[in-house]
Amino acid sequence: MIRLNKKSVFGFAVTVAAAAVLSMGCSLGAKGMTAAVSTLPDSLNPILEQNTMGLNVNELLFDGLTNNEVDLNSGSLYTDFALADEIVQDEATRKIYTVTLRDVLWHDGNPVTADDVVYSFQAYMLEENASPNREYLASYIEDVIAIDDKTVEIHFKDPIPEYNAYPVLTFKIIPSVYNGQKMNVNMRAGENERAFATNPVGTGPFKFSNWEIGKQIDFEQNKDYFKSVPKASTFTIKRTIDPVVRLNELRRGRINLILETNPMDRPTIEKMGDVDINSYMPYAYYEVAINNSTFSNPDARKAMAKALDKVNLIPEITDQDSGVIINYGPYPTDIFPVAVPEHYTELLPDLLPYDVEEAKSLAASSGLDGQNIILIYPDSMGEFGKQLAEGVARQLSEIGVNVDARRTGDQVYERMVYKEKSFELAIIYRDGFDNMYSTMANLYGTNGVENVTGVSDAELDKLFAQAADSPKIEDWVPTILSIHAKMSDVCPSLFLFTLQKEVYSRGIGNVAMATDNPFLSAEDWVFQR
Repeated sequence: MIRLNKKSVFGFAVTVAAAAVLSMGCSLGAKGMTAAVSTLPDSLNPILEQNTMGLNVNELLFDGLTNNEVDLNSGSLYTDFALADEIVQDEATRKIYTVTLRDVLWHDGNPVTADDVVYSFQAYMLEENASPNREYLASYIEDVIAIDDKTVEIHFKDPIPEYNAYPVLTFKIIPSVYNGQKMNVNMRAGENERAFATNPVGTGPFKFSNWEIGKQIDFEQNKDYFKSVPKASTFTIKRTIDPVVRLNELRRGRINLILETNPMDRPTIEKMGDVDINSYMPYAYYEVAINNSTFSNPDARKAMAKALDKVNLIPEITDQDSGVIINYGPYPTDIFPVAVPEHYTELLPDLLPYDVEEAKSLAASSGLDGQNIILIYPDSMGEFGKQLAEGVARQLSEIGVNVDARRTGDQVYERMVYKEKSFELAIIYRDGFDNMYSTMANLYGTNGVENVTGVSDAELDKLFAQAADSPKIEDWVPTILSIHAKMSDVCPSLFLFTLQKEVYSRGIGNVAMATDNPFLSAEDWVFQR
């Protein structure tokens, strides 16, 4: 199943704003770049489960045999050779690809070898590691075999054309030897393996330097990077929870980049006048998660779903003709025309349409009307979260439900939603997907690692497994349609919309975004003066 497409086959266009010129203040210095985020990575090991920022940072530290790249001129996403110097398909079987490795050094000075590629693949495949990439890679690759120090064979399960094979080979490669010791394939097995997650060694454009827990992570320039050596001698990812503080830090020249933005920020940014704005449609969506234990009756959940007029949740934002995709389930409405336009172009149907009268009837029959409910949203969502929560509360009041929208500190929010699951309703921004949304089972599968709603449905679990085992588009499309129908029936959450995302940069140029990962082009960023 294609999840990322080669430049010459399918491009993803983004709007890249014209570069503005700015002389940064002395607080940043002439050599360092700083990005502000609300959440730091929870792990720097690309094999294991990571939060979204961890996935982003992988691009700074690691390479695959191929990498996803952003064309700086067109803003299109494409796949290019990385650790692979040459890739040759066996013409007879069309299943075996022979990869010759570049002469590349790990950040600790040791050479990259075929054993590292084999080890990495085995680590992804080991069940104990619970790698989120395991099922995806297993659906394509049968085996990876070292031929000599610089040559590996990739054995695919089925014949596969180059333009489909290259994106599969973007999985990150890690060293088989770390701190002078041979690594166990089980990344949780020993102290050396566990240490890799917080002090990694890669081949990427930046080297890990320092981790100040809860505050920031520092990286330094990899002067031996095989592509282009980064212009910044250092790169810092700084935790700044409050969106207002992030904007002030950008205005004062203390940071170069804000990755987490919302439409409420735009007026402030426009007043600054010298900020580059990169816009793109993310693989992400907003939802109101419902605690399915508290609201165990599906009709109560459906009542809330049918009470929402999503287009008018936030006037002047969600009612726009562009930059907004209304979700009728967890998958975006346009998943087929965006992900597989050559196979299927129909939009997903709305199976729980806005209908206040039916919502009132369902609320009455399920005992939902008259209830007092608390809706929480994280402090890091700022004014946008406030307006969204108040919009949901206002619309649910139309069916007799009293909703108290509460802004909650991020740490308390994280505990209530992801650890204790003690919330009633919670606004969540779901991100970190590929263009097929292939990790959806993690969110709504019975044993999903990010299943916060408590939804448990055997039929839904079977459909998720079927989707993971459907390498052919003609099988995948009907499975997604079945999942969409089942999700509408179970209704574990109130699925809202996807909003165009903007990344703000100041004092640096060549910043191009084509996906949710902002660091694909980081080695090409330059200082503006």
